[in-house]
Amino acid sequence: MIIQPKLETDVTKKYEKHWVEDFNEIKTLFYQDKPKLCVLDSETTGLHIIKDKPFMWVFSWLLPREKRTENLKGRSFAFESNKDILIKVIELTKLCVMTVGHNVKYDLHMLINGGVQDELVFGLSNITDTMGLCRLTFDAVSARDGGDMLGLKKVSEKYIDPRAAEFEKEVKKELRRINDQKRNLLKELLKPYKEIGWGIGKIKDAYKVKKRNDMDQFTRERKQRWIEVPKEIEELYFQWMKDNPFANYSEVDRNIMMEYVHSDGIYTLELVEYTYPTILKRNQKAILEHENSLIMELLRMERVGMKVDMPYLESCYKKCEDEIQRHYEELWNIVGENFTASQGAVIQDYFEKKLGNRPGATDKAFLKKHKDDRLSQLITRLRRLEKWQSTYISRIIEVAQYDEHFYTQYGQFNTVSGRLGSDAQQFPKERILTEEGEKYEKENGEGKASSEYEIFSPRKAFIVEGGDYSKIAYFDLSQIELRAQANYTVLLNRPDLNLCRAYMPFKCVHYKTNEVFKFDTKKERERWSEKKDDGSSVWLLEDGNSWTPTDVHSETSHNTLMALAFKCVEKYKQYEHDKESPVDEKSFKKFWRYIGKMFNFMRNYGGGAAKASEALEVSMEIANALVTGWSSTFPEVSYYQKQVASKVQKSNHAVNMYGRVYYLTNTDKAYKVGNYLVQGSCADMLKGYVVKIGQFLRENKCKSLPLANIHDELQFLIYKGEEWIFPHIKRIMEDVDWMQVPVVVDLEITETTWADKKEVEIKAS
Repeated sequence: MIIQPKLETDVTKKYEKHWVEDFNEIKTLFYQDKPKLCVLDSETTGLHIIKDKPFMWVFSWLLPREKRTENLKGRSFAFESNKDILIKVIELTKLCVMTVGHNVKYDLHMLINGGVQDELVFGLSNITDTMGLCRLTFDAVSARDGGDMLGLKKVSEKYIDPRAAEFEKEVKKELRRINDQKRNLLKELLKPYKEIGWGIGKIKDAYKVKKRNDMDQFTRERKQRWIEVPKEIEELYFQWMKDNPFANYSEVDRNIMMEYVHSDGIYTLELVEYTYPTILKRNQKAILEHENSLIMELLRMERVGMKVDMPYLESCYKKCEDEIQRHYEELWNIVGENFTASQGAVIQDYFEKKLGNRPGATDKAFLKKHKDDRLSQLITRLRRLEKWQSTYISRIIEVAQYDEHFYTQYGQFNTVSGRLGSDAQQFPKERILTEEGEKYEKENGEGKASSEYEIFSPRKAFIVEGGDYSKIAYFDLSQIELRAQANYTVLLNRPDLNLCRAYMPFKCVHYKTNEVFKFDTKKERERWSEKKDDGSSVWLLEDGNSWTPTDVHSETSHNTLMALAFKCVEKYKQYEHDKESPVDEKSFKKFWRYIGKMFNFMRNYGGGAAKASEALEVSMEIANALVTGWSSTFPEVSYYQKQVASKVQKSNHAVNMYGRVYYLTNTDKAYKVGNYLVQGSCADMLKGYVVKIGQFLRENKCKSLPLANIHDELQFLIYKGEEWIFPHIKRIMEDVDWMQVPVVVDLEITETTWADKKEVEIKAS
């Protein structure tokens, strides 16, 4: 049935729109049109990739150019989610050259959740994500630096149709109306308690209300903790939230949703037409195919999910809640009034009275400057505790409460460099302790506080699956980006001595044969780790001592101290200064090596002295010394970065080791491209591993499963008796034809929690 939507634009009106209940209507027109490009897009009950279900789909296609008319460019078919229709539509998509979706992996999840057999979905071979087309077409500028956000409506509004956002506005208007109705119900429920001062305003005072699409989303998290919530009010409020969850698209009027879903299909098709010529012009088809091959592997991985320890998380939430409450009670007692850690004006008032002048801000830098003040200590801890409770503990509980697994989506295209991203990668390694625990570790050393002092350790929340899957294996690419950076200096014929010697015996000679270490071939590179009988390297430095890897972070720190006019008494251990306090081994490791390490990574991202001063909270004198120290440590890396920036300024682009192009119309950010080449080459390397290992496991009929990607680490659920795959995975990950600097993969295993993983040696296959 052809429909005539109320809302149309000059772009959407060129597509014939249908509402169908009979697949034959789709089939007849499909075989008549014989399209080469189609889109399949879902509307769902929410964003959980396992729990939520599709309720409406759109299947749209572009007419071949010879069949288009001035008023007809394509057709779009919307229908209620129906397994039988979906399976038949999938068979039609296979006849197209390309089936696209914007964040298409999510729609593939919804196909499975909608009843389509897993293997039918995994067998699709012509899937492309328009987010990938956009990333490979748009300038290499992050959204933070003013580049494009890749949301469908955002890019469509900018590049396809200025009115593209109007369809979503209608949906949001309806969602707001539905949520207002739910909120009005809460008002009615609270009416009997008006006399004791409890209405919806008091609820908002007592509990945090988060904004989602400009709408109020109520939470259980406390806001003004000094407000005592009567038990009956708390029970009423929590029950209301359970019975009236935040509105989702399935609750929106079907006519509004029908117009919205048609627009999604149409704009996705239009984006292909807009971007694909640039893909071809920039020779990015091979990179696009590289990304396409990854989609199904990530889909499989995402559906496994990381098992979590729910009782542990609930206990951590309670510990965090209690610690926050204790700190607030002390805080209110000091100031003499009740307030939250985010109320900057009250904190400014306090310091104005104490210091005699009003601070301009009460941010992290200001509080650190006044770290001896008890109020500063409490505010700093409260802000951190509240962030951890909301961002980490509550987030994991929210996702995992469905089936005790944390599910995440891996973003292939969110970063400019090409690096995979997900919220699972944001969980910190470190744990958060009680105040007593932090004091204990200051006195006894980092990591020494026992679990009784622990509020939350993110990695303890993730546990082994159990049963036949009693192990998790973690394959980590050791310092791969620094290795790749060293490799780029080799490729420029300006090898950086310190960086290369961190990973191989560069320019060293064999203690017996006097041959110089060679690294042109894989066989030659494999000799980097050869040892004498006493365990030292067979490769000798200029002074006759055996080669030991350069500690690049300590070296930057050492050269930073030299730039600050310190005198080295014993390298990395003791330094003296005519005016400043001496540096001993403990302070070198705890402070100087730490900021040296942070700056090494920061510099690779293009950060300079000003950024270092702000991020590391050091003076500009130290920040400038870090720049000098880094340049002294890695002179050829500095040369590499300048060469890349110069090339980009001349040609507006650079290409990584896999052919991925980073294009800049405005070359003001050319200094960042050097890092994109390094990070992007490592990202494309890792993406290739995911595909190769997935194929290896299936070809060998393994039951072990890819579990997660965390930064440069791949995690696997290991099926009992399949430890034989370890050397094969290591071989795949260490075999990189373009790397002359050796690639090293370390393996860690746990049979309990992620936090307890232990390094093990991989025996040769």
